[in-house]
Order: sequence, then structure tokens, then C-alpha cells
Amino acid sequence: MQAEVQRLELSGDGLRKLSPQGRYVFALTGHIFNELMLLQKWIHVSQMAPGNPGPQQDAAVAISMFLLRMLAAKTHEALDVLKKQSVSDVLRADYFANVNGLTAQWDATLDAYSNLQWLGRVRNRGAFHYLNCAQWTPILNDELCEGAYMYVGKRYADTYFHWSEMAASLPAMLEVNANQPFEGLDQMLRDLGELLGQITDCLARGIQSFIDSADLADSLGDAMRFKAPAFEPTALHYFFADERINA
Repeated sequence: MQAEVQRLELSGDGLRKLSPQGRYVFALTGHIFNELMLLQKWIHVSQMAPGNPGPQQDAAVAISMFLLRMLAAKTHEALDVLKKQSVSDVLRADYFANVNGLTAQWDATLDAYSNLQWLGRVRNRGAFHYLNCAQWTPILNDELCEGAYMYVGKRYADTYFHWSEMAASLPAMLEVNANQPFEGLDQMLRDLGELLGQITDCLARGIQSFIDSADLADSLGDAMRFKAPAFEPTALHYFFADERINA
């Protein structure tokens, strides 16, 4: 499998002509796009198909939940800063207004974000901040004590505290579906997928329009092709073999 990109040289003169706020928004939007896109990719490839119970499947759920909590937090933080008037005014005037229908799409995206009330709660309870005792106590009940287990290995890298991770993941799942937490996880993935599709589309098209209108594009290089892993079969793993240990 291959990926293909072209290198777009940006005009130094064009960048220098931007106001400090204009330069800030240009850097900010690209940075936000990169982080959200990377986390989207990682969540997608972290998921393993069910049907093979065991340590790999258990850890795959944990990786997905870890990335989902981080993505929820980053999405919340990204839209929080993009909604600030000093940033929003620049986006609406210089990025979205130049593309037909993009301002309306951005407004619809912000409405969708406002309707995902679980997003802010997940951000505050398990994403950037660890749960405190009062927040965790309802989850760490007697029922959760049944069927608890962990995986232990000769190396720290082969040790996985499954009970702890499930206890940490449940609060986020329960925010969406208090009766069926794993259905809550599926719903969060669907909600975030739809929201992020809108956010990244608005940012990418807006940035492109700004580059054109501000005359920032200098030159476009030839296509570069390089090996890239296939999107579907790849997976993020918790456990890794180490030839130095096995030798």
C-alpha cells in the first residue's frame, strides 16, 4: 500500500504580512486538524474484531477507550478555543465566508457539538483528569468485584491490570448509556465520528480558502509516493514481542 502527497511551499512574504492574530489562527487551525485526524486514525485501527476473547481483545478495548477519552477531551478543547470571539471572527471572515455554504456547515457543527453533553463530562472525568474517590465510588461497587482479573507476565510490558482499566472505562461508557455501557461506547464512537467529520471538513476547506485568498501558496512539488500501512488490517497493540528478551 502507498500514500501519495505533494509538498506545498508556503510564501514567507505572505506569512509575514499576516497580523499576529491572523498568523495565530492559521497555526492553530492546522495544529487542531492534525491532532484530531491522528486520534481519529488511531481509534479506528485500535479496534479488533470481537470473537477472540483473551488478553489482546481486552487490551484492545482499553486502548480504544483511552484514545476515545483523549479524543473527547481534544475535541472539547478544540471547539472551545475555536468558538472564542477573537478566533471565531477570523474564521468566519477569512476562512468560511470564501466557500459557499461553509459558514452554515460550521454553525451546524457547533450545534451538534452543543448537543453532545457527554463530551464535556467525559473530558472532565477520565480524560485529562483522573477520577477522584467521590467520582469513582459509585462505579467501584460490590458488583464490580465479581469476575475480576488481571494479566501478569515476566516483564512489566506483559502485565495488564484489566480490572483497573475496566473500572476506569466504565464512567465514560455510562455517561451515554447507563444500562448498556458497551452500547454507550459504540454510541460515543458514532457521535465523535460524525462530529469530527464535520470539524475536519470545515477546517480543511477553510484553511485551503484562506491560503488562496491570502496568497500564501508559493509552489507545489511533484507527487511523492511512499509505503503506508493498510488502514483496515492495522491495529494498535498493548503487548509486544521483544527479540532481546526471547533470544
